[in-house]
Amino acid sequence: MRSPYHRPGRVLAAGRRRTVLLLAATLLALTLTVYGSGAQQAEPPAASSPPPAGVLAATSPSAPAEPASDPSPSQAPSPDVHLTIGYAGDVLPHMPVMDDTPGGQGDISGMIAGEQPWVAGVDLALCGMEVPIAPDGVASGYPMFGTLPPVVQALKGSGWDGCATASNHAYDQGLAGVVATADTLVANGMGFAGTNRSQVEAATPYQLYRLEREGRTVTVAQLSSTYSLNGLVDETGWAVQINSVEWAAAQARAARDAGADVVVLHSQIGEEYTRDPVQSQTDYANAIAATGEIDVLFSAHPHVPQTNELLPGGPGGRGMWVSYSAGNYLSNQSEAQGTVMACIGVFVWVDVTVTAQGQVSVDALHWHPFTVDLDGGHRVLDLAALARGEVPAGTTLSAEEIAYRWQTVTEIMNPQTYSDTVPAPTGSEPTVVPRS
Repeated sequence: MRSPYHRPGRVLAAGRRRTVLLLAATLLALTLTVYGSGAQQAEPPAASSPPPAGVLAATSPSAPAEPASDPSPSQAPSPDVHLTIGYAGDVLPHMPVMDDTPGGQGDISGMIAGEQPWVAGVDLALCGMEVPIAPDGVASGYPMFGTLPPVVQALKGSGWDGCATASNHAYDQGLAGVVATADTLVANGMGFAGTNRSQVEAATPYQLYRLEREGRTVTVAQLSSTYSLNGLVDETGWAVQINSVEWAAAQARAARDAGADVVVLHSQIGEEYTRDPVQSQTDYANAIAATGEIDVLFSAHPHVPQTNELLPGGPGGRGMWVSYSAGNYLSNQSEAQGTVMACIGVFVWVDVTVTAQGQVSVDALHWHPFTVDLDGGHRVLDLAALARGEVPAGTTLSAEEIAYRWQTVTEIMNPQTYSDTVPAPTGSEPTVVPRS
């Protein structure tokens, strides 16, 4: 007989509890089988280990691995490239200059040593070669100039990377002089633009320079032209480039098609010994800027320093810096030309930025003055240093003369772009790309 206290529902509930306990025990046994047995707490599988069978039913051994939930850090963007491009006034070795060189053979190294740190300090230094190399090896002065190869060798040793060779004296020695000048520059590892040794060379008149910076290659193109040949006739029609806004714009585009990031134009234009740029200079500079193809214009010919300014236009409408004249780098000219500025020159350089996307900006232009001590062996001296009282031994300039020259140049030049800081290169020397 059943107990009066026995109820069927209790029996069923107890049976269900036994079933639940049995299932729990079974699951515990499976867990211990997978993760380990005993009293030790089970550890989760290592992240690199495959999941246990049955834990992730949707994942099969042949299924591709899922990407990590946190993406890996993106590669850092390429940094902007910063570099400097400089030029100075005319290389104009009159015969008194040549006579002051060792043996009269044209080694001007000692004369230009005072400006060497500034020249070597820019990333790309482009001089203005006013006169040709004499093909017969005989130096000559005004009015039909011819100089000697040691002049170019000294320029290279001072840090110059190339020269603008289009000038009103470029054809003084005819085509033979054009060829001798280019050959001498090339033999010394320097570039040249403005003159051409052949019609083939004239078809690609730009000189390219490649600079390795920040793991990238920045290419600078140099163009050069002049206003005239002093009445001489270039019978070839292609040996010396004459000023042309349309030509400059077209060749700048061609240079960019050839890989140039930056285009620099050197042009001889203006009137000699004038304090301020004349109308022809400003008109030409504004027309060049309006093409939107030239990054910077370095001008020459007046033989005296003239101011600089940022003109509207330029690539992308970002403006174009123009230096109207850097005066003379080395010459025998003096106040006899009507102004003391004839024996003063300025070193001019620009700061250039090339972004990771290839956009170019000329961020600033700077200048620093130098002067030639004619009676002291035609040495080129830092005029700012002289004005501070730093006068090298052997200098023949009086304190009054130094003050006079300093005051004259600082009254004429743009004071906002003056710099007393020697530039420093941002990388290795440029590679000169052969023109032919």
